[in-house]
Amino acid sequence: MAARVLYLCKLCYFPNQCFMPNDYRPDWDIYTCHIEDNPAIIGLDLDLRRFAPLNNKPFAVHISVYLNDPRPDGFPKGTEFEILGEIEDHLVQQLELTLHAHFAGRTISAGVRDFYFYTADPLLHDKFITDAMTRFPGYKYDYGVKEDKNWELYFDFLFPDIQEFQRIQNRKVLRTLKQHGDIPEKERHIDHWIFFSTEADREQYWKTIRSQRFTVEGWPLEKDSELPFGLQISRNDKTDEDSIDITVMYLWELAREMNARYDGWETVIVAQ
Repeated sequence: MAARVLYLCKLCYFPNQCFMPNDYRPDWDIYTCHIEDNPAIIGLDLDLRRFAPLNNKPFAVHISVYLNDPRPDGFPKGTEFEILGEIEDHLVQQLELTLHAHFAGRTISAGVRDFYFYTADPLLHDKFITDAMTRFPGYKYDYGVKEDKNWELYFDFLFPDIQEFQRIQNRKVLRTLKQHGDIPEKERHIDHWIFFSTEADREQYWKTIRSQRFTVEGWPLEKDSELPFGLQISRNDKTDEDSIDITVMYLWELAREMNARYDGWETVIVAQ
């Protein structure tokens, strides 16, 4: 069985010029990192990047909930993780209803779960947070609010760097493949696209990667683009996360060094 899956990831991942709030669709994902030298997991709504900052929600509200029994690495154990999920649900429901707040992201690190919201007016935020947390008397918590017109908390703290953003996009496609029964251990044809500002750069890129078993499939041209000269290459590869990340990040990093744009990959589902 084979079905075609297309993945195109544009590197301009803060496209404020594409302000289309009617098209907003929550797009939550997570990634691992470090916060002040402690391992951390950050979850955020990636689709907010398309139209943030929201001028009518310039205040950032944060709530810190302290774990009662964290693991040595600072992350919650299974049972407490479930309770934190309930706390999150109540905070989101309460602040969306009372402050018309938008839930932007969450972090977990060093035994603390932090939740981040944006709102137009933080008046009485302390009361509303307390009302939500009364359901969980066994948990200590703090909260605060600050003006953040440019949504720096979202873009500079919660949002992943450009490399991690690329890996997140890879994982999204791999999840789709898995949902359709893909067998990641089986190699199959995978196409990649890269675009360049000059034909000379494109030729140099190809000379650099040709020894890595890639094959040229085409030379697409986008006449009205700043990077009009395309290169479509292919190679047989597996679709497990490590294999995809190694290949895609190699091509992506090389493109970045040459001021080119890695523009995505396409493959087929191999389910038997």
